[in-house]
Amino acid sequence: MTATPDPAITDAQWVRALAQARGLDRAYALFPEVVAAAVTRGTTSMSPLPATFSPLTEPAVAFDPAKFEEPK
Repeated sequence: MTATPDPAITDAQWVRALAQARGLDRAYALFPEVVAAAVTRGTTSMSPLPATFSPLTEPAVAFDPAKFEEPK
């Protein structure tokens, strides 16, 4: 892979580079359609996100141990 990404990379080149990075060179050489289908299946979302889902992460609720102490 190069230091700067190529915006004109084709899907086949992208799958080949991904297979090479994961050590799947031989599998890609023998079964390019199967590897391409696996990449497609693995890079897509399983289901759409809910409409109320925020793309920003929310801070975790702070833990206050004093709230859990027994009254004296």
